[in-house]
This record gives sequence, C-alpha cells and structure tokens, in this order.
Amino acid sequence: MSRPTDTPSLARRLQCRIQASPWGELVLRSGTVLLLRILGAGLGFAFNVALARTLGATGLGLYHLALTFILIASVVGRVGMDAAMLKFGATSCADKDWGRVAAVHRLGIGTALLCCGIVATCTFVAADWIAVTLYGDAALASPLRIMSLSLVPFSLLSLYAELLKAGQHQALSSFIPGVALPGVNLLLLFVFAREITDARMASGVYLVGTLVTVVAAYLFWRLSVPRANAAPTQPLRLGQLLGTAMPMYGAAMADVLMTFSDVLILGLFVSSAEVGIYAAAARTALLTRFLLLATSSVAAPRFAALHAAGDAQGVATLAVRSTILTTVATVPLLLVFILLPEPILSLFGAQFVAGAPVLIVLSLGQFVNAATGPVGYLLNMSGYHGIEGRIAVAGAVMTIALCFALVPMWGVLGAAAANAIGTAVCNLWRVYFAWSRLGILMLPIPQALQPGRRQMAKQP
Repeated sequence: MSRPTDTPSLARRLQCRIQASPWGELVLRSGTVLLLRILGAGLGFAFNVALARTLGATGLGLYHLALTFILIASVVGRVGMDAAMLKFGATSCADKDWGRVAAVHRLGIGTALLCCGIVATCTFVAADWIAVTLYGDAALASPLRIMSLSLVPFSLLSLYAELLKAGQHQALSSFIPGVALPGVNLLLLFVFAREITDARMASGVYLVGTLVTVVAAYLFWRLSVPRANAAPTQPLRLGQLLGTAMPMYGAAMADVLMTFSDVLILGLFVSSAEVGIYAAAARTALLTRFLLLATSSVAAPRFAALHAAGDAQGVATLAVRSTILTTVATVPLLLVFILLPEPILSLFGAQFVAGAPVLIVLSLGQFVNAATGPVGYLLNMSGYHGIEGRIAVAGAVMTIALCFALVPMWGVLGAAAANAIGTAVCNLWRVYFAWSRLGILMLPIPQALQPGRRQMAKQP
C-alpha cells in the first residue's frame, strides 16, 4: 500500500516549525546571508594572507595605506546616497511602486557618479603630494594613483548592493561585495602571481576586480527589479534624497573615519612595515563584523518598513532578536582571536606575529560592536538619523584625537587602543539613545528579562 500523499514530509514539517518560531524569519533570512558572509570573509582573509606572503610587511603596508585612502574617498564621493537609497528603496519596494524605485536608482546613481568622479580625479592628481609631503614615501604614489581609478566602480558596487538590499535581495546584496569582489581578487592574485611583486601591481589587481564585479552587480540589479511601466505613485525629487542623505552622510563619513583613520594616522608616525603588521591584525579583527553585517542586511530594510507602518512592537522585537543572534554568533570567533592571536597572525608570515597584542585589543572593541547589534541601523531607519550622525561624528573625533595622542607614545598598540575605545564608546552612546528615544534596549538581553519598555516616541 502506498503512503498517503497528504502526509507532510520531514523537510516540510521542519520548515513549518521554523516559520512558526518567532525567530524563524530572522534566522532563515540571516542564515543565507550569514553563509555568504562566512564565504566572503574566508575569501577576503585568504586574499590578505596571500598578499602578505607575496609583498611582505612593507608592501602590505603601502597597499593598505592606498586602499584606506580610497575607502574613505569613496564615502566622500557617495555623499550619503547609499543610506538614502536604502531607505527610499526599501519603502518603495515594500509598496511595489517600481516607478519610484526607478527614480531612486536614477537620481542616486547619477548624483554619486558625478561626485565620485570628481573625488577620484582629485585623488589621482594629488597622489604624489600625498605620498611625498604627508608620508615621506614616494613609493606610495603609484599604488595610490592606481587605486584612485577603482574609486568609481567600487562606489557603484556599494550602491547597487544597497539597492538589492532594499528590494529584500539580501543574499545578492551580500554576494556581490562580500563574495564576488574578494573572490575575483583572489583569483587574479593567483593567476598573475609571478607578475605581482609590489603594491603597485596589487593595486592593479584590486582595480580589475572592482570593474568585473560592478558589471555583475548592475546585471543582478536589472534582473531582480521589474521595469517600471508607469510614473511613481509618489514623485521623488533629488532634494528629498539629499534631505535624507546629508545627515546620514555625516554619519557615514564619521563611521569610516572611526574604522580606518587609525591606519592613515599610524602611517604618519611609523614605517610602512609596521603599518602592514597593524593592517594584518586589523583586517583579522574586522572578520567578526561580517556576522553583524549579515544580520543588519536583513534587519535594516525591515526596520524601515515596520517604522513606516507604525509597528513599534515589531521594530522592538526585531531589534532585540537581531542583537541576541549577533552576539551569540560572534563571541566564539572573538574568543579565538583573543586566546590564539599568534597562531592566527603567523599565517601571514613570521614578521606579522608581532601584531598579536593589536589583535587582542581590537577584538575587545569588536565585542562591544557585536553586543550592541544593528543599533545604528535602528536609529537611521526609525527617523533618528540626526542623532546617529552626531554620535558617529563625536566618535570619529574622539578616535582621531586618541590616535594622535596615543600613536606617538605606543605606536601600533596606541592605534589599536584608540580604535577599540572609539568603537565601544560610540556604540554605547547609540544604545542609550535607542533606549531613551525608542524604548528599545539594544543589548543581548531577552525582551522578557528587560526592564519595562518605554512607550515608543513619536516620529521625529
């Protein structure tokens, strides 16, 4: 006798149980993104290890100085459009207003393309002055000039990732910059291993990798969003995008300065070799961020949609669960970095083991980052981008001031301390304002154990 056809399979019953769970949607959506983030983090780590073994500490230091300049310059050129496009794109996709989505794409990409082109040109022209006058090292000029050519494609890559995230295509949003870019770079590094002998050639690899990946990002975007056959239900003007982008622009600038200014300031006081050792430890510590970014890529557009619908309880529930999930997933990796820093850094080469204390200090700062969850996204997507901007600017100023105070005395360890303190203090400020304005405690404490929630404030 055949089995009844209406009996649900084990896989189907498991799926129903997961979906019925209050954690189901977050885990399922974050799980796919998390797997991609793990793959991307592995590829990025492998690329940095291979690059370090190819170039040595001095070459790696020059490469990361040039790359850091471009990462900061890219944020300058995007003028906050990534955050604005995510917010307007998420609400438009939720309403299935494809005409408005097309307007967000056209205005946001056009504005960022113009501004990034100007910034890239200025960086290209000023490469010799930056290398010789600021850093006293003419060898930095060539990699910086080549890196400046990758500024526009890298910026477009970031913007398309945000648009895909807004359309609830979190997997694609994570795959493009997180997996495709380091994967292409790693492949190029191995194919042209014999020709890559210095930071200039390594910068060329990064340039080709960004060009290939941005083409893929554009194609994914066109295939994932229906073409608009009608005008937007709600017309969109550039002024509206800029009105949201400008406060977020300050926050984005402050965030990237707080994350990467330590490398730039360190290069003013120590040798390129010491910068390379620090960069290896810093890139390793930042591996823990992919867990936070995986959860945030799911939570951010949901925050925007739930806030727009007036679902305060939904925002609070998603925020708390995201924080617990991020903390639980991050702590094991952080413990490995804190307990076994020397074996990990020895993968880069024997000379990089000297960065073990740096890895420990930076990992402590990243623990606070993980334990506060996507609190910055919560403030941004709930209308408190002004507060988020002021917090980020204050944190960046504090980090830069600490770098100038501590690096001359303690060198690479001073830069690590400045970065960790700035990261921790800034995130704790965000937690305070999320609690005082939204009544949401962004710490890894189950909602049932939290003190009584305040009533959610009115939209600012």
